[in-house]
Amino acid sequence: MKLLKKKLLFSLLIDQPGQEFEYHDYHYLYYRTSEFNPGSARDAVNELVTEMAIDKLTRNLPAGKAGRRAFFRLTSAGREILLKNLHPEARQGQWDRRWRIVIVNKIGVALRPFQRELDRLGYRRLSRGVYLSAANVSVQTREILMKNHWLNQAAVIESRGLVGSDDQILARNLWQLEKLGEEYDQFITLAQRLLSSGRRNLVLLQQAKFGFKAVFDAYFKLVCLDPGLPKPLLPPNWRGEDAKSLFFRLVDLAKTAKI
Repeated sequence: MKLLKKKLLFSLLIDQPGQEFEYHDYHYLYYRTSEFNPGSARDAVNELVTEMAIDKLTRNLPAGKAGRRAFFRLTSAGREILLKNLHPEARQGQWDRRWRIVIVNKIGVALRPFQRELDRLGYRRLSRGVYLSAANVSVQTREILMKNHWLNQAAVIESRGLVGSDDQILARNLWQLEKLGEEYDQFITLAQRLLSSGRRNLVLLQQAKFGFKAVFDAYFKLVCLDPGLPKPLLPPNWRGEDAKSLFFRLVDLAKTAKI
């Protein structure tokens, strides 16, 4: 999925987490995707409407004004499309403490689509031709192999651990969690500063460099990068939930400021 479409869907998803989605106009969407050309954003919205990922509602303008105004809301199908593209299958609750290992006999052009499927299932490359996932995706992996007639080119193994490896250290290195953790720390600093100042003066939410748009972009990037690993594999000082809480507090504040 193209980044613009993903960001448009995310903009509508985060409005009321856990509740029914609300309708928003083009201005709301343009603001959150302002790095893109408005025409491109409009085309992407129309495509998402056609794909039934977004519902479109048109209303007459207030009395005395001619024309109609369009509003958009995320559909259940759109939510599923977004989550499929944002969150690999690795995003799970309880970990069964098993690693899924795929060993590919021959890496070539024909297997590149398989490598993309592995990425979607939460696998990461350990070494040449060897991929690891913490998710319970053995069945899905074998189905992909069977569907594409790749069974003679790859094997799927389950293991409770790799010899000489600490699970947390392995996860930290494979998914570069140390670097991602630093980005979470930077986001939290930015978000806390804006939350504090924005409560005193809502206008500060609209500043170009450190306003709500900057926080929105930073959190969207983190959501795209976060592999969603189970808690036992995360560093003890992981601040993903702290960042999420701060972000949604700022979303509520932005709503108060009518951004």
